[in-house]
Amino acid sequence: MPGTAMHLSGKGGAILALVLPAFLSLSPSPPLPAQKNADVPGLLRQIHREVRKIGGYPGEDFVRGEFFLGEGDDDTNKTHYVGILIKDDAEGPRMTIQVTRLEPSRDNPRVKYARDPKTIVCRFPADRVEVVRSDYLSADLEILLQEVLRAVVDKKNLLKK
Repeated sequence: MPGTAMHLSGKGGAILALVLPAFLSLSPSPPLPAQKNADVPGLLRQIHREVRKIGGYPGEDFVRGEFFLGEGDDDTNKTHYVGILIKDDAEGPRMTIQVTRLEPSRDNPRVKYARDPKTIVCRFPADRVEVVRSDYLSADLEILLQEVLRAVVDKKNLLKK
C-alpha cells in the first residue's frame, strides 16, 4: 500500500507498520470519537479511561485487560496481543501497555507464537501524561495507540460495560 510504510525498530515493527494502517481502514467497528488531531497523550488518556471503565477483577488492587489487534471479530485471527496494566501509586496511576506480535506456526496456523514484545509505560500525575518508556518512535505511537483504543472500545462494547 503506497504511503503506509513507516519506520519501526525491529523485524516485528516492519510487519506492524504494513499491517496496522490496513486495520484502521478495514475495521467493522463504529468510528471512535473525533481523532482529527489525535496526540499521544490524548490517546493514552482515552485508553486509560476506557480500560478503567471495563474494570478489574475482585481482590486485585490493579486493573488489567487483554486485547487483540487485527482484522475481523474472531480473536484467533488477530496478529497482535495487547496487555494493559493500570496500577495506582503515590505519583498517580501508572499504565503499562505491552504489544506482542503473534506469529502463526508453520505446522498449524491456529497456533500462534509470541514474538517481539514491545512496551509503553506512562504515568498520569495530576493533569499530565508522562511517557516513562516506549519501545516505539513517537510518530509510530499515534497510529498504534489509535488501533489499541479501537480494540479496547470494541471489547468494552462487547462486554456492554
